[in-house]
Amino acid sequence: MFEFDSDGFLTHRSSELEGEINTAHHRLFACARHINHDCHELLFSADIRNRDIRAIIVATLFMRLLEHYQAVIVLLNRGMIAPARAALRALVETTFKMRAVATERSAPKAFIAEDLVARKKLINKARNNEYPNLEETRKAISDELVRELEQEILATGAKTLSTEEWSRRADMHDWYITNYALLSKAVHTQVRDLEAYLRIGESCEIEEFHYAPGMDDIPLLILTAAHCLLIGASAFDGEFELGFGPKGELHSKMVEAGFRALDEENA
Repeated sequence: MFEFDSDGFLTHRSSELEGEINTAHHRLFACARHINHDCHELLFSADIRNRDIRAIIVATLFMRLLEHYQAVIVLLNRGMIAPARAALRALVETTFKMRAVATERSAPKAFIAEDLVARKKLINKARNNEYPNLEETRKAISDELVRELEQEILATGAKTLSTEEWSRRADMHDWYITNYALLSKAVHTQVRDLEAYLRIGESCEIEEFHYAPGMDDIPLLILTAAHCLLIGASAFDGEFELGFGPKGELHSKMVEAGFRALDEENA
């Protein structure tokens, strides 16, 4: 397996590293890129609907979904497992919101109104702290601006929805308590997640630091990312009616076959 030089993942030998990983998982990366290509074609074939709020939100969330998906694939192609997990968590969270907005009647309004609460929280943080780097922000916040924002929050009934609530609205709560929960460790950097950087000997003593590209989780992470993107593509197609169904089903069968192969391998 590839050995680091003093530049770590930023090594000038990055093409060599990517070549080794891509060779080891060639079929999976090829499948991932095929799905990515077809989903971009789906996006670019949609019409722009200026007065359809739901369609605009679904389209922009799909673009965010595609960015997160490509980040996962790029990171995995360099063996950067922890950052790929963090990007995949963002991908899952975006999928929750996208599917909810596309399928749940009140979700678009809730999604837009949520921004009002986020703005109010940021204003409160700026006003309640005297840090010098917030001085210009504090000057820009007038009492009138705060009153208008508070009135708008009251009028719309805006509130912050948790990620778990978005998963319920998307009918994906099972994803929240499984995939999302497991991926959160990479974001919050819990102590158990750091064990991957240590080589422990038979005497339970640390023998060396293990800082190197990862390989073991690549298939599972690629398949999970692909599954997520296809859920998003289905929601997008449901909104714009572009006939992606048969192509999406074909991709989904390939992903399902990949998961079955992993289960058989680990049995």
